[in-house]
Amino acid sequence: MQLIKAAFAASALFLAPAAANATVVGSLGGGTGTFATLSSAGLDGGTVATLSGGTVYTSDRPFADMPAGTIFGNTFLAAGPLAGQPATLNFGSALSYLSFLWGSPDTWNRLTVNTNLGSYDFTVNSLNFAVRDGNQAFSQYVQFAASAGESITGVTFTNDPARDAFEVANFNYTLAAAAVPEPATWAMMLLGFGMIGAAARYRRRGVAVTYA
Repeated sequence: MQLIKAAFAASALFLAPAAANATVVGSLGGGTGTFATLSSAGLDGGTVATLSGGTVYTSDRPFADMPAGTIFGNTFLAAGPLAGQPATLNFGSALSYLSFLWGSPDTWNRLTVNTNLGSYDFTVNSLNFAVRDGNQAFSQYVQFAASAGESITGVTFTNDPARDAFEVANFNYTLAAAAVPEPATWAMMLLGFGMIGAAARYRRRGVAVTYA
């Protein structure tokens, strides 16, 4: 029985996805491919992501400006004291990659990338933006990639409560692929199942049959 338990434990261990060294890396860049439609429901009508908090606008406001550049669908999301905050996009399916356009970047914007393993905070300083003073004529694409074992489940935008707004638009994403065990993992799984079979055969041979 102990041998069977050990075999099951070994198999379960190697069936679980590896999370060691998993992380999310943020960098400047992205903005290619097809953009998701942004609305008050979220991304693509809420089928890709649902939105809670913040406000989606189609034109400038006294406290929130549409990011500079070509804006897909002519809509942008703002998070701030007047637009509402925090603004969170929760993804219906986990992502391996996400990019979007960060409008008028400044030091009072804060982005939190939520994952299946935790969360990561990013600012214009940590991402090394060239412009960080809220210049409304400047926008910057940013991108976030999750390593194996980790996937992006949501993003949260917050702004200094004494400032105007954090504006974003033009979201692009890649769905996370299902985890596939590596060859070494398959070998260990087969070994574990072999141990289970051997233990079962051993138990059958050890059963004594008696008759009254």
